[in-house]
Amino acid sequence: MARTKYERWLESCGLERVRRLADEGLSDEEIAIGCGIELPTFRLWKRKYPDFAEALGLGKENADYDIVRALYKKATGYNVAVDKTYKLKRVEFDPQTGKKIREYEELATGVDTAHVPADLRAEIFWLKNRQPERWSERPERDAEGEGGGVVEIPEADTIDEEG
Repeated sequence: MARTKYERWLESCGLERVRRLADEGLSDEEIAIGCGIELPTFRLWKRKYPDFAEALGLGKENADYDIVRALYKKATGYNVAVDKTYKLKRVEFDPQTGKKIREYEELATGVDTAHVPADLRAEIFWLKNRQPERWSERPERDAEGEGGGVVEIPEADTIDEEG
């Protein structure tokens, strides 16, 4: 008896393929296309087959983790090894007379370290999402919908008179 399409995707090799598709950061629609099914069928399989949903979840977690690490690196700055080609000038001298015999240039490859500085936009994005209560640009509102607005800071001479 022939296997149905969903049975192939519930075997270990099918689940691994689904996990890898999700790990590549593909959307549900793109993964459905990769599985050769329509999006409504894909959504049904996610609800109906826990192993299928788990494979998708693991792949998406891996992709999210990679993005978080990349964002963190961009927000804090990092060093990277860069291959560089240098032009070297070689000069050969006669050992007896000390006179120059010949001069030539050659290319040599070496590794240099370049610093990628921290990115302000990545820092702002990170802080607004990780600590919205401290870094939100929108003032907090109370239960009546009031709050925020302008905060008045007393003049320096006013503080001295009160204190």
